[in-house]
Amino acid sequence: MIHCPGCGSGLRFDIETQQMKCDYCDSLYDPYRFDSEKDDAKKAESFDTYVWVCPSCGAELETPDEMDAMGFCPYCGGASLLFDKIRKQWRPESVIPFSVTKEQCKEAYLKEARKHPFVSKQYKDPKLLETFRGIYMPYWSYRLLHRGKYEIIGESGESRDGDYMVSEVYKITGDIDMEYDGYAHDASSAFDDRLSEDLAPFESEGKKPFTPGFLSGFYTVIGDKPREEFDERTLQYAKEKAVMSIAERSTEVGELLRKKSLRVKPGESTVPTEILDAQRALYPVWFMSYRKGDRVTYAAVNGQTGKVSADLPASPGKLLILAGALAALIFAFLMMLPSVKASVASLITAIIFLAGNIFLNVSFNRLVGQSKELRISPEAVAYKKHNVLRIVVSAVCVFIGFIMTAAEPAHNVVPYTFCILMAALFIFFIVKFIRFQLSVAKRRPPQMDRKGAASDEK
Repeated sequence: MIHCPGCGSGLRFDIETQQMKCDYCDSLYDPYRFDSEKDDAKKAESFDTYVWVCPSCGAELETPDEMDAMGFCPYCGGASLLFDKIRKQWRPESVIPFSVTKEQCKEAYLKEARKHPFVSKQYKDPKLLETFRGIYMPYWSYRLLHRGKYEIIGESGESRDGDYMVSEVYKITGDIDMEYDGYAHDASSAFDDRLSEDLAPFESEGKKPFTPGFLSGFYTVIGDKPREEFDERTLQYAKEKAVMSIAERSTEVGELLRKKSLRVKPGESTVPTEILDAQRALYPVWFMSYRKGDRVTYAAVNGQTGKVSADLPASPGKLLILAGALAALIFAFLMMLPSVKASVASLITAIIFLAGNIFLNVSFNRLVGQSKELRISPEAVAYKKHNVLRIVVSAVCVFIGFIMTAAEPAHNVVPYTFCILMAALFIFFIVKFIRFQLSVAKRRPPQMDRKGAASDEK
């Protein structure tokens, strides 16, 4: 722990002032004032950290403050972390200090949660929100150079020319000389790549030379992935990014693409790209986990921009209440308005049935839109396979409702039975959606081995 020169109490990095603040006398100090090793090249390669280990999943967290101890594991929701040892940790070249306060973090999370009306209230519990913890995640930060001749491939849409379908392909060439700094990839096997991708990008303008003072009052995750693991991926991403940047920012290229209605093909385009260097960096993340039985859900907030990535499973109870309420409204409508013909009532019920299924489809797309990993998960693929069928069934029911309205069945029992079948079918679709929600909530990030998680813990 860094001690206050004035009173000897502990100093913490204060987000609002971006200074070291005394817990007792409120004095403020420059974080670089206490970096005694910054001028010693040999010592500056590492710094002392205190390692805490989760006994349930084995996750490790570090802090430069000897007296700090987190009351729970942010990865598996375990009840506690145990002190392990003092470790010499690699010293990163840069750090992006926290600029989003904990209160701002909670507000950003709640704003995202309110977009999902059927989220269980337990995910909005103020006590749960207090468990957000500031953690610095290790990244490899790349600096890249684009210099030389580029070639942009643009293709027009197909058009008919006699008996043939033809399309035009253009090669647009030019010179580029641009340096790009800021692409980064998380360097920890413990940090879920899905969360890392969702929280990106971090703004490289906020980077500062590292000093341990920025970490005071927060935790860090160990960086255990070598940069060579990401070099090829980084080059490919940088090339595609440069292609789209040229297409969007170059007046002449953009004008030609619009004039000819050309679609850029990044995979076939080329831009000279090389990696100048890759530096170790620490980026700020507010992290929270909630554990209930086998389910572990996560919420992470970018500590620089406030961007949110969160698992927000819908409440099965709320969805069932919705299904019951819709069914009750339909039958109340039929009973209270005897002047409405049974055939018209069946049409109205079919329209409500279609609207309800469209709403479920929108909810599904919003949920899986949170990440690529979720979109390609077996649960999402299996559910999506029948999405079109559900909408088609709903549309067919509306069509049948129109037919009944025109044909006027001799007995009211036919349209009323039709209404009952649609209500039962809608409840069945909601149950399927609930099962999908539960299966998603039980998914575990592939990087973490969450052994020993059995009971509910907060």
